[in-house]
Amino acid sequence: MYLTVDGGGSKLIAVLYDDGLTEICRARSGGVNPTQNPLPSVKEHIADCVSQLAPHLGIIECADEVIAGRRELFEEELAAKTEVRRFRPIGEPQAGLFAGACRLNGLVAISGTGSDVFLIQNGKVVCTVGGWGPVMGDQGSGAWIGLQALRALGRAANGWGKKTILTDILEAHFLQTTGLCALRAVLASPAPYRVAADVVPFVAQAAREGDEVALEIFERAGEAIARQLEALIQRAPEHTEREIVLCGGAWKAHGRMLDACREYLRRAAPVYVIKRPCFEHVMAGPALRLLESGMTERETRITLAHKFPDFIIDEGEIFS
Repeated sequence: MYLTVDGGGSKLIAVLYDDGLTEICRARSGGVNPTQNPLPSVKEHIADCVSQLAPHLGIIECADEVIAGRRELFEEELAAKTEVRRFRPIGEPQAGLFAGACRLNGLVAISGTGSDVFLIQNGKVVCTVGGWGPVMGDQGSGAWIGLQALRALGRAANGWGKKTILTDILEAHFLQTTGLCALRAVLASPAPYRVAADVVPFVAQAAREGDEVALEIFERAGEAIARQLEALIQRAPEHTEREIVLCGGAWKAHGRMLDACREYLRRAAPVYVIKRPCFEHVMAGPALRLLESGMTERETRITLAHKFPDFIIDEGEIFS
């Protein structure tokens, strides 16, 4: 019996499976990254996730963990319920590459609740740009996108920015009659950056309705990630990898973000190709297990698609 786990700012998901890669059960709960979630909530979400697994637990040979934050809290909770012979942490960038492309070498651009970009060789990070968190960085991330939208709301509420579809949608979302009241509700939250990241679907809604402010936010987000990739490429000129795998939920919000990223790189680094991920992060553990067994990258992608179809993101990339 094996376990693969993915925990970040917005969710914690775990999949229990057997030697033949047959899923036994899965569990899902709230976010566990303490930069976006208060510690009591982190502990509550971990306990909830493990309790969902508990009726199906036996001896776990290996638990592969992609957890941003207090990984030891999950390990303690799980170990209290069953024997775990090995915990194997997998970094978020490696998980993006293993699950996203089923390979051990490449570049990864993460834009989830946070953001950063990586060069990975032989399964190890050799160069990083970004990753400074929501206060000092995370440009182009979900939290950053949400913050730009909330700041636009604040400007409109104070009279030095215009009201748009986006500001109307945000006021309705926070059940407030004015933008200032909505901003106070955000500031009163114990996890304001988590609240900001949760705003992204509403920014996407406004963008789909043609809101210029929302579209500009996504364009700036894509360019911010592209600039970080450009810096990464310049800092590590000796590498031979040319594929960049995208990871994180913010990329799914609106196509303007990906278009802007591609357009910038087309000018700055035309030999690089951006690839959408094959699978969700939680498939990093099974993907690494298959690659370690000697499967090729393509065989690994096809096997995972057959065994775990619910976690496919881009079927076209699987068979490419």
